[in-house]
Amino acid sequence: MTIFIPGTVPPSMSQAVAGQLLGHLPTFASLHMVQDKATKRPVRFDPLPMQTKIFQAVEQGHNRIIIIKARQVAATTAAKMVLHWLAYKTPHAAMCALLSMREDSATALLDDNRRWLDDLPDLLKRPIRTKARSRIVYDDTGAEIRAFTSRSTTGVRSFQPIAALISEAAYAPDLAETIAQADAAVGDGLLIVESTAQNPGDFFSQLVQGAPENGWKLLTHWWWESYTDPDVESVEDITDAEQQMMEAYGLTAGQLSWYRRTRARLGSDHKARKEYPGCMEDCFLDREGGYYGEEVLGSIHVVEHQLNGAGHGREIEPPHPHDRYVMGVDTGGGVGGDYSALAVVSVSTRQPVYVERNNTITPAKWAHRIIQVASRYNSALVLCESNNHGHAVLLELQHCGYHQQWRAPSGKPWVTTLQSKLDAFDTLRESLEIIKIMDRPTWMELRSLTIPAGKIAPEAPKGGHDDSAVAMALAYRCLRDVPSSWRTAAMHSNRTRIDDLIAASRARRIRASGLPF
Repeated sequence: MTIFIPGTVPPSMSQAVAGQLLGHLPTFASLHMVQDKATKRPVRFDPLPMQTKIFQAVEQGHNRIIIIKARQVAATTAAKMVLHWLAYKTPHAAMCALLSMREDSATALLDDNRRWLDDLPDLLKRPIRTKARSRIVYDDTGAEIRAFTSRSTTGVRSFQPIAALISEAAYAPDLAETIAQADAAVGDGLLIVESTAQNPGDFFSQLVQGAPENGWKLLTHWWWESYTDPDVESVEDITDAEQQMMEAYGLTAGQLSWYRRTRARLGSDHKARKEYPGCMEDCFLDREGGYYGEEVLGSIHVVEHQLNGAGHGREIEPPHPHDRYVMGVDTGGGVGGDYSALAVVSVSTRQPVYVERNNTITPAKWAHRIIQVASRYNSALVLCESNNHGHAVLLELQHCGYHQQWRAPSGKPWVTTLQSKLDAFDTLRESLEIIKIMDRPTWMELRSLTIPAGKIAPEAPKGGHDDSAVAMALAYRCLRDVPSSWRTAAMHSNRTRIDDLIAASRARRIRASGLPF
């Protein structure tokens, strides 16, 4: 990309200015002033760790960046500096777009960009055509930074910005539509989406969970990457919870000391984890009115792992030769519509071992996939609802000769009604007390369930999904009715099997995290 050099720069210096000052984002940022977090005084822009991650991702050529952030990491400031840098160096009348939920917050975000115009050395200062509340336009090139509100029904639809920033994205009224508009508008340009977490099952959390397979470069920054008490060399009376935290994050004594002080200042471990998350789970601690709260979900170990070859399944444990299994199935329309989901649970350990969801295949082909997974798990007993598309799945299962299906005492298949749905979710609630391990997407869906005003049954938030949560609930409802003969001889190995899975998962997480210093 050709870099615009202001006319105030002598020709003899233009090459050096282009390469050293304008061609390198961190160097360009260092020419500006920002407010110090502690003293509130202007200081030279010296990128913080989260800001360095953003700058590196941009310079590495990532054009779809999603940031889930904690408090006081200055991610928004770094993203605004990226827009400032791009608008400054482009030789064209190009636009950079800045989107926020409300008009006042969108225009307020431009305050730094307006102030930065005066921070540059006199040699690099340029004439400004417009320095309005919602627009900054350079007079010499026509390049601009413009603020938009994500509440607008048109947004950036009529524009073609080279870059766009969606700030506090999780709070947008319709984030899916806002991102779709921005993605189409920037094309091959840069789109940055940043936010603190709001709801576990909302569209923002889905994008975060799907990265990088969905094309987004995910950036995170946890408290243990920045905070420590440097003079502390040892701590005493370490609790079991603190020991687990030290092992999970590789904490030093100084880092644990800092966390203890922060937890004491905020009054609870729960508040400390929400304000200063140490992992993805902390970002999505229970939301207000959650159907399943921290008391039943907080002790579950959340498994991080890759999708299997089919691209949709998540295996926690392969089939055990002496175990029996049950499967819950939630059926959607497929072919780009609603998701279908399944969950397999071990009769012996009563733990989920495999989950899968898919919205690209028809109900008939979904039945074939059910048979494949159920057959692999020792002819699992399948509970599939008969409502809507589920009826077609049950017919195909019968046609293919798979008869290992749950039936009510009356001989009829499962029918999802308000009463039966509550029965399944209540059965799952009782089982959550013994569940020790679960895949992240299902765990996040369970966290997102709430009972909307005027309703009785739990639902996912607007824009979210509950397919995997429903499939898991149906699996445990099926488990409740298995014959006593299915209680296998492998029962004595339950604890060993579960603990081995958790230990292996923790080891993978530690290896993937790298060192915190």
